[in-house]
Amino acid sequence: ARSAAAADPGPERKWEEAAPPEFVCPLSGALMADPVILPSGQTYERACLQACSDLSFLPPGAGSGSDAMIPNSALKAAIGTWCARSGLAAPRPPSKEAVREAVLRAMPPAAAAAADAKSVRTRRAAMASSSNSSYSSPASAASTSTYTSSSEITPAEDDAAAKPVKEAAKEVTQLELPVDPLEDEVVATVMDADEDGEVAAALAVLRDATRESAERRLALCTPRLLAALRRVLLIPRHASARVDATAALVNLSLEPVNKVRIVRAGAVPALVEVLRSGGSAPEAREHAAGALFGLALNEENRAAIGVLGAVPPLLDLLTSPAHHPRARRDAGMAIYHLSLAAVNQSKVARFPGASKALLSVASSAAEPTPIRKLALMVICNVGGCSEGRASLMDAGAVAAVSGILLSSHDVAELEEWCVAAIYALSRGSLRFRGLARAAGADKALRRVAEEGTPGGVRREMARKTLRAMRGDLDEEADLTGSSLECGDGDDCGGSIVSDGLMSFRRRQREVGASSCGNTAEF
Repeated sequence: ARSAAAADPGPERKWEEAAPPEFVCPLSGALMADPVILPSGQTYERACLQACSDLSFLPPGAGSGSDAMIPNSALKAAIGTWCARSGLAAPRPPSKEAVREAVLRAMPPAAAAAADAKSVRTRRAAMASSSNSSYSSPASAASTSTYTSSSEITPAEDDAAAKPVKEAAKEVTQLELPVDPLEDEVVATVMDADEDGEVAAALAVLRDATRESAERRLALCTPRLLAALRRVLLIPRHASARVDATAALVNLSLEPVNKVRIVRAGAVPALVEVLRSGGSAPEAREHAAGALFGLALNEENRAAIGVLGAVPPLLDLLTSPAHHPRARRDAGMAIYHLSLAAVNQSKVARFPGASKALLSVASSAAEPTPIRKLALMVICNVGGCSEGRASLMDAGAVAAVSGILLSSHDVAELEEWCVAAIYALSRGSLRFRGLARAAGADKALRRVAEEGTPGGVRREMARKTLRAMRGDLDEEADLTGSSLECGDGDDCGGSIVSDGLMSFRRRQREVGASSCGNTAEF
């Protein structure tokens, strides 16, 4: 619920009733000046999250995982546009005292009182430490390529004293990385070059460099270089360099640690823009999908990538036969991994026409089998949440998947995912029974249950679904009550792999590993 008072109350509050709720910080109740996304997918004002950290308070919806903050530049721009159209000034960052008061109001009374008292002691100790310390931060630290806490919530220390500046400087030194000479060259060219050809040439060299080795990719994946790549992707006059820029991002994302750095650096909105732009070359669009696929392999990135708008253009790419099969394959793999996160299952379910488009691809005999399988894989994930099941059933999923199962029994990989999809749709739904009977799903499922390998996953899922159709199971208890982690993480909010179907879950993981298309060959 939104707080009754904003962090920085102004003379006019006419925006309160009209402002879209997603523009307002859940903690301060004010329009966000610097919105950031947590790995859970929740967006807050940056200053409010820092205040939460200072007060050792976990904000609602923040989850218990990583405390990384990812800038939401798209939302910031949308807020600015809305303010301009509404005749309002763009929001300014709230004061420290204002956000501190807002966070204290959001905390339970006892916790707020304890945190307030502790905060006072901490500030006093910090002032004493500062007056007694003879150390100062090296002036050169500002120009060093480092990965510091600027993009993270730094938890408050348990003891009252703040860390001496010398210790902080030592920690920064330990995080320093050698600067690759190519970084300076590329950044300078992108920022200062008058000719587009110079930028294109610099990006071609960078693309080649990112193919060389893991060490080179780690050294080049810096905030400065990523900012330069983002600039190339967003500025129309650099369109000729976009293919090499997106390919370089694909290559940089090969290193696991780089996947998080790239998302935190704000590259996702730029990749989304490449997918959306009609002026993007097909190869650039293909590489953008490949980069998002690579980034989505990291569980920590999935909610943020979805919040930053990647799902709709990826769905369009997957479901459009006009695009190259490899681009569609990478888009499908990206959506599959993104939809392992519950927040993205809902995004797919809510996107207009998404369920029908996925079912159309899965049902079309003219589509390549790997693309049909990817559509079914996404359908299975989306069926992991009640909203997804409702959307799919509204789109005729039970009849469509039953039809595929009846006509594609000779294609084992499609049959497996069809059974999994019907199994997902059967969970906790009385509506499913009538739809399945009308579609003749029982006939196809009986064949799988009778012909399948004894103890096999497909056979077991078919038997459970048939029992659900007959009403022999309490679907909620038997089919959803023991849901385990799906493929690459436990954030799926419901999965077809409940009831201990471990071998199917392993096969889901293998799909992500064996189909990985973002290699250093770009």
